[in-house]
Amino acid sequence: MTIRHMPTWDQSAHLRRIFNLLVIYRWLSLIPPLIFLLLEVASPPAAGLFLAAGASNLLITLIPAHLNRLLRRWPFLLATDLVFCAALIALSGGSRSPYYLFSLSPLLAAALFFHVRGALIAATGFVALFAAALALTHAAPDWVTVVAQIVGFYLIGGVFGYQPTLLSRLSGARDELERAHRDLEIIHQLTLSLQSAADVNEVEERVLEVVTGDLGFRRAVIALVDQNERVITAWLGKARDGQALFAGGLPHPARVPLAPEGGAIADCLLDGRARLSADDTRTSNERVDANLGPGAYHIFPMLLREHPVGVLLVDASEPGDPARLRSLQAIAGQSAVALGTTLLCIDRAQRLAVQDERIRIAREIHDTVSQSLFGLTFSLDACVKLLPQQPETVKSELTSLIDLAQATRDEVRQSILDMWPSELTAQRFADDLRRYAAEGCRTGATELTIDIRGDFAIVPPRARRSLYRIAQEALSNVARHAAAPHCAVCVDVADGEAMLAVRDDGRGFDPATAMAREFNRERFGLRGIHERVASLGGSAEVMSRPGLGTTLLVRLPVINAG
Repeated sequence: MTIRHMPTWDQSAHLRRIFNLLVIYRWLSLIPPLIFLLLEVASPPAAGLFLAAGASNLLITLIPAHLNRLLRRWPFLLATDLVFCAALIALSGGSRSPYYLFSLSPLLAAALFFHVRGALIAATGFVALFAAALALTHAAPDWVTVVAQIVGFYLIGGVFGYQPTLLSRLSGARDELERAHRDLEIIHQLTLSLQSAADVNEVEERVLEVVTGDLGFRRAVIALVDQNERVITAWLGKARDGQALFAGGLPHPARVPLAPEGGAIADCLLDGRARLSADDTRTSNERVDANLGPGAYHIFPMLLREHPVGVLLVDASEPGDPARLRSLQAIAGQSAVALGTTLLCIDRAQRLAVQDERIRIAREIHDTVSQSLFGLTFSLDACVKLLPQQPETVKSELTSLIDLAQATRDEVRQSILDMWPSELTAQRFADDLRRYAAEGCRTGATELTIDIRGDFAIVPPRARRSLYRIAQEALSNVARHAAAPHCAVCVDVADGEAMLAVRDDGRGFDPATAMAREFNRERFGLRGIHERVASLGGSAEVMSRPGLGTTLLVRLPVINAG
């Protein structure tokens, strides 16, 4: 999961820049003394003071990193610079000294490095030194100027001293914003990831990976609610180092009742409120508690439309950041939606599978038992009509019907057990179809030919079974309705498809009328053939006209049809 990070704020680099700015300020603050020397008659003391100030600046310029470290380690070294600046003021005219701006540099350093408190302490100390410097000048000071200068000391301390505090707060807010941005992006990526989860177990694993891997929590556990039995089960846990908290790394089937006696986790799911740093008895199941291990957990219920679908437990051994706890709450909510959606899809798939299985069984019964019973009924009806005149013929026919009844019983058993030969070869396809036509359909008056061309082995098993059942249905229709002298069944496998053609030269019919009648009465005849073929991605076509026979053409793809 790729997360974009904002650039971080480097405090050490910030301090270096402050120190460099102070050095530049000290050099610029020597401009007034330099102008004073150029405009006035330079005296040796005045030139000496200027050289001393320049030498101090040169020292700071040459070894800034070392002086910066010393000042950060021993703040009282700043007092040396304050004394030096007070001496410059005392020796250069007191309140009228051209070094006034220069003397503000240690106050700026105190404000920028040691914030408001350090700046006020430095300003108070410098006021005392400034007063001493004025006393040493033996000249009447301009008190308005003096007061303005002293107020300036404190203003500099207050204004510039608050700037680092403000920057610190802004930096903290920026870090908080960055964490929130990162957490939101993690949640966004998790949401996209959960949409492609194939099952509930994959949802659990992805949530745990985000909580322990991306958010960095020491351990996390997720469990699901069995809505039918009202228990918490499918426990899955993971540590930050990737170690599974439950044996085998698979969802543990331990069951905790979703009731007040189930413990704190069950209570959390029942009332729908998160529990932060819950260190009381977590569940009523000792095995679950043993796998959870010692220590407190944050408990987040996963609710979908106010119904519990699971619970997320996150290690609470580290101090809880409100923003991160809100992120966990959001993750629990997204996980609940993903779990609920996945469970709904699974339930829907199961219902569709049951429905498809019912349809399949109905088709199997129609294609096997129903056709055989039709043959029995057809033959018994003939026996009743022949009994008075041809008893011996009827006796022989009834004897053969015993075998057909036995075969029908076997077909019923096969349908119940859903058994099918493991390999329906071309030879077996033809032999079974001939046997079915002779015994089940009683097509003795119809000459039947069966021809299989191409590589029948490449036809997927499901497609072979469907072709066989469709051929059965077609032969049953021939025996029942066509009164055809000839019928031909041909299977041709070529060009990536299997084509079944069943042709007879019987009575024929109007397909549109037959389909309309079938829609109201019977759905497993011609309509069933069309539905079966469509489910395999193929096509079926019935061509017939009254008196001109019938042709059934079925085409099935031989790739991905099984």
